[in-house]
Amino acid sequence: MRRTVLFGVAVLSLVACASEDVAKWIWCPGDYALWRGNELQARRLEHGGGYPTFWASYNFHPAVQFRKHVKLAQPEVVDIAVEGAIRFTGHNDFAGVTSNKFVFPAGDYQIVASVFNGAKPPALYLNGPTIKTDSSWEADWRMSGCWSQPGVPAPAAECEDRFASADKRPGDYRLPTRPEKAVSVLRDGNRLFADFGRETFGFVKLLGANKAGRVRVIYGESEPEARELDPMKVDSWEFADVPAAGDFRMPLSRGFRYVHVLPETEGLSFKDVAMDFEWLPLEKTGSFRCDNERLNKIWDVSAWTLGLTLREIPVEGAKRDRWTWSGDAYQSYLMNYYLYGDRQLVKDAIWYLRGGDPVVAHVNHIMDYTFYWFMSIRDYWLFTGDKTFLEQAWGRMVSLMDFAIARLDKCGRPHNAPGDWMFIDWAPEPLHNTGGVTSFEQMLFVRALEAMAEVGDVVGASKKLVGMYKVRAQKLKLEVLPLFWSAEKGALMHLLKDDGKLDEQLTRYPNMFGLAWGYFDDAQRASVLKNVIFNDKVMKIQTPYMRFYELESLCTLGRQADVMKTMLEYWGGMLDEGATSFWELYNTDEKGLAKYAMYGRPYGKSLCHAWGASPIYLLGRYYLGVEPTKPGFAEYVVKPCLGGLKWMEGDVPTPSGPVHVRVDASGVSVTGNAGVGKLVWNGKEATVPARATVTLK
Repeated sequence: MRRTVLFGVAVLSLVACASEDVAKWIWCPGDYALWRGNELQARRLEHGGGYPTFWASYNFHPAVQFRKHVKLAQPEVVDIAVEGAIRFTGHNDFAGVTSNKFVFPAGDYQIVASVFNGAKPPALYLNGPTIKTDSSWEADWRMSGCWSQPGVPAPAAECEDRFASADKRPGDYRLPTRPEKAVSVLRDGNRLFADFGRETFGFVKLLGANKAGRVRVIYGESEPEARELDPMKVDSWEFADVPAAGDFRMPLSRGFRYVHVLPETEGLSFKDVAMDFEWLPLEKTGSFRCDNERLNKIWDVSAWTLGLTLREIPVEGAKRDRWTWSGDAYQSYLMNYYLYGDRQLVKDAIWYLRGGDPVVAHVNHIMDYTFYWFMSIRDYWLFTGDKTFLEQAWGRMVSLMDFAIARLDKCGRPHNAPGDWMFIDWAPEPLHNTGGVTSFEQMLFVRALEAMAEVGDVVGASKKLVGMYKVRAQKLKLEVLPLFWSAEKGALMHLLKDDGKLDEQLTRYPNMFGLAWGYFDDAQRASVLKNVIFNDKVMKIQTPYMRFYELESLCTLGRQADVMKTMLEYWGGMLDEGATSFWELYNTDEKGLAKYAMYGRPYGKSLCHAWGASPIYLLGRYYLGVEPTKPGFAEYVVKPCLGGLKWMEGDVPTPSGPVHVRVDASGVSVTGNAGVGKLVWNGKEATVPARATVTLK
């Protein structure tokens, strides 16, 4: 077991062993993530009750077959554990399983294990001298004996390193907890008001109840929210029945900073309020420090924000929604690659968001969120080099893309079809997203098609299918600029109306994507910078969500000094408002209680939102300047940019260990991973050999 650090606290990692010669629990790809995701999404609390998701949901497969070919010169005794009912087939001498050991007879044959479980994902663990369950096994939910389909690789079983012993059953897994005290607890009669000092996540504990009774608990990310007694004004509150005198822990974990305890039963009182902090134990191998303490604080709070939103799978916000949204998750993945470098949490979210077949709606019912889903798999391949996952996911990629293509208009463009939600952003003015096609969605669809083609090449999919994706992507890409470019405005317009004319609305969204993705020529790039990005008359972005893409587009053009100014003002402004985690939306014009309001609710705004943590990615990718150029960082480039800083230092996680960068005015020093790096600094280049340190002056 290795030691890990999360939020500055030493914990034991759940990673047992990454070697494939260790037996692990196996299950059908995606099943475990679907089960965990559904369990998690069901815990949302609003106005004292549950709040089910409003998109199409899928469940795990209750019946699964696992298979592997073996050659045994002699019988082999194997330890066995199973979640569900099991039967081995494929050999006349096989008998039913009656204990925790099984004897496989000598011979050359296929082991086929059929497992059924209606309550949890069917899972199997075998550990013998040579027979061990791991990702070399196949898994199939069709139970038909047809283990492959044309153009789809044979399905590999899924497993995780943390489930590498018989007693670590996947279905029993829970996030760890540790006790924490409140910073202050104020008493008003029998009522208690606790402040835990900063945004946190866990189980509230009511200590020293004098008797049984009912209590109402109000959770707040701000003090006014937790003090609000009107149940229709405060979002997060619930009743609980304390069964007896003594200590009582609330049944479900919640996100909050403040807790207001209001006994409903006459005479019921408590001595104190505490909590069991709950977290996902990840190793924080990314880091960043510089001479600007305000920026250091922004990085620290970003890391805390992201950590609080990484549960069994990533969620949008600690208090609200606690759902997994594809657009939010896409940015969480990128931040994770520069803070933890953990692949499992990304895979789990991708599996959950995709669900199963048949496809009946876009991911989260949002068109752009489907396109982000495809993009996330291409990014995953680049950052991890995990080809097995691509092979497992390919079939679901194809069926989802089939759905997306079937919903295109007669010109082959994404449009606002019935049942689709075109989100884009929470904008201060209404976006003209109806009555035509938007440039934003066309560009995202191009990227999604490009991702399909790239992944298809990696997994060896049919050349005809991959070729179709490439042709569609290229054709649409060549159409986007002429269709939406306004010579008068010098930029891409937001909407092309059904009559073929451009709508008058000019937004930043398609233009900053065009900058970031290199769609513009030099003249167009200069025009967009002048007429959109640095034009205060164009509607400004208020969410960290789209602010992230705007700042990334500037970084790709070497405008890190401008980005630094914005980070210090925008994220620093939230710090000045007392933020201990970063918000869903920030508007400097909102003062007093108005800064907490959203969705027509006085405390509807999430004050701990995953997309608020993007400085982690921006600082690692565009200031430390570390970027993979071959899958899994087998090759990478380091192009540091101080962007107005005097010095900076940090680590970027990779599958083979972190890349360390130290930069000041005198030069840059890079210590590499197991791959080969290229350091670029002040017009000079140098190769960074594996595990070596290289300096450029």
